[in-house]
Amino acid sequence: MFPHVANYAKADTILTALTRDRVGLALHHYPGGGRRHPVLCCHGLASNRLAFDVDATVSLARHLAARGYDVFLLELRGHGASQRPPRWGWDFDHYVERDLPAAVDAVRAHTGAPKVHWVGHSMGGLLAYAHLARGGSRDFKSAVTLGSSLDYSAGGSGFRRLLPFRRLIQRLPQVPVHTLARASGRFVGRVTTPYERFNVWPGNTDARIWKRICDHGFHPVSTPVMGQLASAMVPGGLTSRSDAPYLDGLALSTAPVLALGGDRDAQCPAVAVTRTAAQARAAVRLFGPEHGEAEHYGHFDLLIGKRARTEVFPHIDAWLERHDEPPQPPLDHASLNG
Repeated sequence: MFPHVANYAKADTILTALTRDRVGLALHHYPGGGRRHPVLCCHGLASNRLAFDVDATVSLARHLAARGYDVFLLELRGHGASQRPPRWGWDFDHYVERDLPAAVDAVRAHTGAPKVHWVGHSMGGLLAYAHLARGGSRDFKSAVTLGSSLDYSAGGSGFRRLLPFRRLIQRLPQVPVHTLARASGRFVGRVTTPYERFNVWPGNTDARIWKRICDHGFHPVSTPVMGQLASAMVPGGLTSRSDAPYLDGLALSTAPVLALGGDRDAQCPAVAVTRTAAQARAAVRLFGPEHGEAEHYGHFDLLIGKRARTEVFPHIDAWLERHDEPPQPPLDHASLNG
């Protein structure tokens, strides 16, 4: 559906997960070996797989595969190599109720693993929280969220600036985020635009890599997705399409969660990260000079920052190691037979 990102596919194979409404979702597979549970990664709003594999120097997908995990990069409906339904109009709950379960089932069927480690950036982390709030702990061996929260009402998220334009946006079938991203990409390395500052901390991002994300890493967003996510801007946080707060169910989650956040994240401020993490009883790690890092961290920096590989990835490594049991050794039939 989106040939302009095809040149950046690095996975060995692309599997297809079919949702119950017959939408084919791309799962880009990076084979590992030796780990019991696969890692299923999900991008954020308007994004695609490049969040996890835009360049060899900052590829979480290839990093984890080299450490033995079977890694799968999910692209939600309408994103990357996944199908786009013939009509716009799907919302966030379509991702929760249809895309996420289809992807988890496909990865389990392919690997034979009973559960997956979920790694979600931005909205990909919201999907993890929403799934856990709906009783999905049985599917996750563990979860890692990066720059994610169900409640953005505290901390001054930049998304709040869009609220006055909500009625105007609702008149559109889709929000052309990709157009804004590509326009902003023309100035990368020359002028810091509001769009760039909204997504990254410029001092912590290689201009070449961020430009590649701008040019190839964003897609239009179905308007109802934006409308539903707007509920996360008010106290009580994100609600389902039936107006049920997802935070209410999160306290019943039993899956271990690690919540990572940046100290200069203009989309998901640190206070928003910690607020949802507390409800999920998650471990929290924030990044920035006050936390021991050399530079501030914005929203995408957690995955593509100049030092993400040495400052952020080790925390993900340690978390997965802690929650992934080693594979069972083969039975010694000779000893069993005496």
